[in-house]
Amino acid sequence: MLILTRRPGERVVIGDEILVTVMGVSGHTVRLGIAAPAGVPIYREEIWLAVKEENRAAAAASADALPAEAPSAAAGDHETPAAQTSEAPGPESSPEEPSGEA
Repeated sequence: MLILTRRPGERVVIGDEILVTVMGVSGHTVRLGIAAPAGVPIYREEIWLAVKEENRAAAAASADALPAEAPSAAAGDHETPAAQTSEAPGPESSPEEPSGEA
């Protein structure tokens, strides 16, 4: 593991395309800015570990735990959500909200 000392505003370059900037330090907290290509995933470690555990659990699940058959809808036998149609009601005409008139 490479250990570096950097001050706010100073940077570390990783490879040719990743730039890590120390944005600020407050007590025991360091704010980092990371510039990387769009195709490079960047995660906080706790999020990365949680995703890996979810993937491991899903891969270990037995086939018996899965639904026997995925529900299917015949063509034309399903409803299109109102938000995807041109007739979608605006917020002012929402049927769930009272109009405010007495």
